[in-house]
Amino acid sequence: MATYCVGDIHGCHAEFLRLLELIRFDENQDDLILTGDLIGRGPLPVETMQEIFRLGPKVKSVLGNHDLNFLAVHYGISKARPKDNLEVILNSRHREEIVDFYLKCNLMQFHESKPLVVSHAGIYPMWDIKAARREAKEIGRVLRDPQRRLIMLRNMYGDEPKVWSATLSGLPRWRFALSAFTRMRLLGKDWSLDYKNSAVDPQEVASQGMTPWFRLTPEMTYKKKNYKLVFGHWAALNGRCDEPSIRALDTGCVWGDRLTAWRFDDDQFFSVKSAGYASI
Repeated sequence: MATYCVGDIHGCHAEFLRLLELIRFDENQDDLILTGDLIGRGPLPVETMQEIFRLGPKVKSVLGNHDLNFLAVHYGISKARPKDNLEVILNSRHREEIVDFYLKCNLMQFHESKPLVVSHAGIYPMWDIKAARREAKEIGRVLRDPQRRLIMLRNMYGDEPKVWSATLSGLPRWRFALSAFTRMRLLGKDWSLDYKNSAVDPQEVASQGMTPWFRLTPEMTYKKKNYKLVFGHWAALNGRCDEPSIRALDTGCVWGDRLTAWRFDDDQFFSVKSAGYASI
């Protein structure tokens, strides 16, 4: 039984099918964990979700920022932007099924028997794996509570707080956790989140006094326990991350590059070329 992780699909249904064929995925035996952002901007979001449903319980996913945006749109909190291509889901008979799927997803996904953890943007460096799991579980409880869910979705947008503190509570704590798990890329010297900067050139990053989040995790609990941490979200990295315990899988399929899978068992990567959606 093999375990695969696949980077951000973004509704690129054809590439997803080709990648499953390339890795010879067996839904009866293999496990598949998706890094989130299953929809958003890509051409066939409904078909992508239907394929995930067809594959059955061996497929798990974490929540990404585009997935949360869809939930906010579904509940009337935000308006659908044409570039996100959500109207086809909103008008689909599968809409409620897709919403139900997302409400059951978490911000972190642990493999049941292998030292593997997946999060859309990563794990905030001030958290060890126990703390990260605690924050992810709390967001899961909120998301599955009909009243608190709407409060959180209404208030999840915003760039504060930027730095974690154990004294955070309520909405500020929820917002920080959502941001860390789904939006994080670069951190300042005070470990503050930079919500909009996706620079990857080392000189440019250093000149701004910023550091990629995964450079600030030398003593993380997941490393001590030999976990492999898989994340997506940061397409500009193009899969480049030389930290031994971390794998980056968003290789920009929806932007015209490729869709990538990684096999945990032998550390092998597999990719298929994008059909080209950079103009979407």
